[in-house]
Amino acid sequence: MSMQRGSTKHGPAKDDNLAQEVDGIVRARRDTRTEEWRSAEPPGEDQPQVAVIPERPASEAAANTDPTAAVEARSELARWFDRHDFPARAAQLTYVLRGRNAPEQLVERLAARPKREQYDSFGHLWRALHGGEDVETVRF
Repeated sequence: MSMQRGSTKHGPAKDDNLAQEVDGIVRARRDTRTEEWRSAEPPGEDQPQVAVIPERPASEAAANTDPTAAVEARSELARWFDRHDFPARAAQLTYVLRGRNAPEQLVERLAARPKREQYDSFGHLWRALHGGEDVETVRF
């Protein structure tokens, strides 16, 4: 009895080598080769331009069904706070964000919350800013 693989054209070692070749491009989201002759040729004049990573359709971006987007948004917010910042009130956290030169959009969003509202943890702040949405339930 033989075991089924995803590809019957080559083995797992070849799959790993092919994945390693494009790993830098996938991570950097751009061509990472230092020597121009190693890069892929651009499309011809009569060919359409293609992106290394295609843009998401507007309908998909609006739906925001991608669980990684919520995780990335939470990470972006978390980078502006330390553990010792909590517990705190909205006014104190707004002051912290201004002191750390956080994006103005984020500062305004927190400043719009009731000034005396108490946040015991970062998770509590996240849920207050995102209508109770809980990212902790998303696992990869």
